[in-house]
Amino acid sequence: MEAEFLDRDILKISTKAGDMVSPVIGLAFHLNYDSEKLAFLRYEPGDFLEKGGDPFYLVKNVESKLIFGETLRRDDNFPLGDGELASFFFQIIDGAEWQFDFEKGVVSGLDSTRQDIDKILWENLDVDKDLNTKVVTTVSPMGKSLLDYASFGKIDSLMSGRYLSLAVVSLLTLFLGGYFVYSKKQENKRHV
Repeated sequence: MEAEFLDRDILKISTKAGDMVSPVIGLAFHLNYDSEKLAFLRYEPGDFLEKGGDPFYLVKNVESKLIFGETLRRDDNFPLGDGELASFFFQIIDGAEWQFDFEKGVVSGLDSTRQDIDKILWENLDVDKDLNTKVVTTVSPMGKSLLDYASFGKIDSLMSGRYLSLAVVSLLTLFLGGYFVYSKKQENKRHV
């Protein structure tokens, strides 16, 4: 993550992918922040998965947590390397130090089936009013997604990362499919 101030009271947090050596079809994470010090304003898509096609996004703000998911379709190209995932904009309400922590992070690739990519480094960020930063790195363990381990923070979930990825893709597909059906009905009404 990287931090930047805009207009003194807006904090932009950019999430980035780096050195991805396996093709990526999608990813999901929770980004924890202190809602007493910051108010979430909006997000902007990055360029990493955009290199492969036109990804679906799911972004939801719940209390002190942003739930983020992004996925490509099976027939898209899957990017490697580096790029920005998304930027998140916050209004500063209070404080001179802010903390951003990843939780329930999963990055998925596509072999013969969708599967989680192992050994992903997740870097949490502490930032202060002078843009001094501290990065704390955690690793998703080999053969397991972060959701399968209670040792990373306090993750207690019955869902594995691959089911979360599948759920994000399914929800995005249903949402966008419903939107296109609704749009087509509205278009047909206008023609009548």
